[in-house]
Amino acid sequence: MAREDAQRVVLDLIRTAGGSWDGKTRLSSAFYLAHLYYAAKEPGILTDWPIARTPQGPGIHHLSTLLRGLVRNGYLSAERTQEGPYPEYRYRVTQKAEAEAALPEDARTAIQAAATFATSKTAAELSQLTRERSRSWIEGKDGALLDIYIDLVPDDEYEQEQHKLAELDRQLTTALLDEQIAPGLGVKPS
Repeated sequence: MAREDAQRVVLDLIRTAGGSWDGKTRLSSAFYLAHLYYAAKEPGILTDWPIARTPQGPGIHHLSTLLRGLVRNGYLSAERTQEGPYPEYRYRVTQKAEAEAALPEDARTAIQAAATFATSKTAAELSQLTRERSRSWIEGKDGALLDIYIDLVPDDEYEQEQHKLAELDRQLTTALLDEQIAPGLGVKPS
């Protein structure tokens, strides 16, 4: 189900952008942003498809797999294009995809906001923005799956919670060390 949900969001992003989409970097950024827009307004998640740390920013985990499945099943067509000397693809929604049932209104609203934002920027601009602003990306390692929802927490709140977690960790470590030093005695060592 996760794959189908992710594919429906990808289709809706492309459909919302006028039926075609050039390049994977902007598509990955739009997918990530749609999840943030959705989570900011609705309880729950848009999809549970993983978002991974890529050198370009948060990206759709196994994006090529999702796109190949959509092309193979007739929902997208893929046309090879060039961006300067580099090969790229243009994805177009097919008539079969146009006949698909629409996603719920709250999902479409988040996808519309993400598509509008992503299509107004170049891939380089989106990469720079998400690398600078995505706490999950900053704290992750390439290839790691990201907990993108921490990206919605304001910096000051995040720092406060990090300090609380560090203090709890310190207290737990102290308690465990005390238990190792004087196990079962019921008294704290001095």
